[in-house]
Formats: sequence, C-alpha cells, structure tokens
Amino acid sequence: MATLFKRSNGIYYLSLLTPGGRKRIWRSTGKRTKKEAQSAAKNISNPTRPTRPRPLLLSQFSVQFLEYAQTNFAGSTVLLYEQAIRKFISLIGDYPVKSYSVQDVELFKKKRLEQVSAVKTNIDFRTMKACFQTAVRWKLIQENAFRSARQIRVPQERPCYLSKEAFSVLIDAIDIDWFKNLVIFAIFTMMRAGEIASLSWNSIDLNRRIIIVENSGEFRLKTGKPRIVPMNDWVFKFLATRLRKEGRVFSFPDGKSLSVGYISRRFKKFVRKAAIPEDIHFHSLRHTGASWLVQDGVSIYAIQRLLGHSSISVTQVYSHLETDGLFSSVERLQLPKGKMLDEGQEGRGSGEEAGDERGDARESVGGVDNEGKETENG
Repeated sequence: MATLFKRSNGIYYLSLLTPGGRKRIWRSTGKRTKKEAQSAAKNISNPTRPTRPRPLLLSQFSVQFLEYAQTNFAGSTVLLYEQAIRKFISLIGDYPVKSYSVQDVELFKKKRLEQVSAVKTNIDFRTMKACFQTAVRWKLIQENAFRSARQIRVPQERPCYLSKEAFSVLIDAIDIDWFKNLVIFAIFTMMRAGEIASLSWNSIDLNRRIIIVENSGEFRLKTGKPRIVPMNDWVFKFLATRLRKEGRVFSFPDGKSLSVGYISRRFKKFVRKAAIPEDIHFHSLRHTGASWLVQDGVSIYAIQRLLGHSSISVTQVYSHLETDGLFSSVERLQLPKGKMLDEGQEGRGSGEEAGDERGDARESVGGVDNEGKETENG
C-alpha cells in the first residue's frame, strides 16, 4: 500500500512496498503541498518485479542472421540458409537457440535423409553448422552442437562433364544464337551461372584480355573473393566484336536481365532435346571446361585459380582425369639391368628354374647376397 508523507525538507514523498512486501522504498513527488503531491503521486508507478529476458528462439535468431547474411553472402547462399533453417525448425521444432543438443542434430540428419539424398543432407548440415557458429561468435550460445556431430559419409562422386563429342551434339541442338554463345562462353571461362548473368562490361578488359569476376551491388561471389579469368581466342573475339558494350554482357534481346533460374531451365530443355544424359546441368559446363584442361595436361593448381576454389582439395575431384603424367611416371619403374626376362627364357624347365631360385634364396638369406653385399628390402 502506498503512503504519502512530508519530510523535514518540506517535500512530499510516496512510500511504496516492493513486490513481496519485503522492502519499503520512497519516491519523491517534488511537491510542497499535499494537493499537488497527491496529483503527482498518480504518475509514480509501483515497483515491479524484474522480468527475466525471454530465451531467443531459433526463428527469432534466424531473422537477425538472415539480415546479416544478405549483406555478407551471395543471394544463392542466403537462399540455402533460409531453406535449411526452415527445414530444421519443421523437423526438430522452434526452441531457444541455446537448447539444441547433439542428439537434435543427429535426429535432424536422420529425418532429413528420409526426404533427400545424403549429399543434400550434408549441404543442410554444413549450412546449419555455419549458422549456429555465428550465434557462438555473437555470444548468444556457448557451444555449437553441430561441431560435435559429423556429416554423413558419402563416396566421392566424379563431377559430371561433357565429352567434346557430346558437347558438339548439344551445341547443334541449341537453336537460339545468343544462348548458344552463352553456353560456349560458360565452357571457355568456367564461370558460374550467377557470375555470367551479372557480368557487366565494366568487368571486361579487352586490352589485357581478362575478365574480372567480382562482387557488385546486386551480386556477391560464392567465395566472396574476386578472381581473374583470362580470355582465350574465342572469348576475346566474341566480346571484341560485340556492338553494344554497356550494361550486362548477356541479356535478353530486348535488354532485360537474365536470371539464373531462366538460364538453368532453358539449358535443361536443350539437354533433353539433344538426348544427352539427364544429370547434365548448366553447372556441368564449369566441370566440363576444367575436365578438358586436366585431360590436356594443365596443372590442378592452375585450374584451382581459374575456378576460384578456396582450397586445392576442392579441385582434386578432377585429378582422376590426369592420366598422361601418371603414365610417364610409371614408365620410370624399371628392373635392374640384366634382370629383364628374355622371351627365350620363358620356356625353361620348371625344375631347373626352381633349383636356381632355391639356390638364390639360400645365398641371399639374412639380407646379404652371394657377393657379401647388403640387399635392399621391400
């Protein structure tokens, strides 16, 4: 109960009890007359019990995180985050961010694997792991439950690419000239669909014969790091002879911008028209360019730079195609001189051959040959 009283300094005070009635506190009205003090007391609220902040739910954290992602990652990456968070909440539930455990992560993997492939499940796993790691950096949680779990073991698959014969069939099937040029450009530059769709003439340097693949106000690179793509003769002539050299390099004939979705869908239609394998997508053109270079003897490290891979381990998926160097390497394996098997010796009797072998074995026991010299083991 509140009580109004006057202190010796002539000011009226309001005496109030804290929640639970354990403590009495005073609040000054600042007034010297009772009437004015009573009026002022109406604006003085009773002390309330301090409220604890409510735990931050994953859905609430995702709003903050996606705002951060939109300014730091490519649009396609932001979309991955949106989809993975939405799927995680639908399968596990919307709880405080700090309450998720390793068991929840394992359950998410199990349920997600029932819906999609192991590869896609791992993509969602890595996406959520990065999301929760941001919560750790922001000091919203102490530990990232995803760091104590592992991805699903998936045998490494070779990237899908086109042989030169299959590529010729595909090109013949494309009856839209500007789209045909876009496909050839994709092979020779090994650029991603988003990089091609957003490529502007400001990033073309014909004097130095290079393309600068970089972030822009509307597009962010997958790795965030710009790279240089040299032009081969076809790319240089194609760009140099273009009449219009402003805005986007590739667009619809009426000047409207291309979208990654349109490029992918249109390309898939031509794949079906050409009757080439269904697992070929527009991104396969990037794999195709890299695969052709490896088969032509280009270093994996040079290809890493051309593709803009952050780690050589990513580029190693093409190493199985690097056979020429392997053939020349194994040709260096030779038997010691005089130990080559002559064709005439192949028909020797088994008894004589076995006797010679037993004798050789006795003389070389203990790692020493018949001349007293140490032999090499293994």
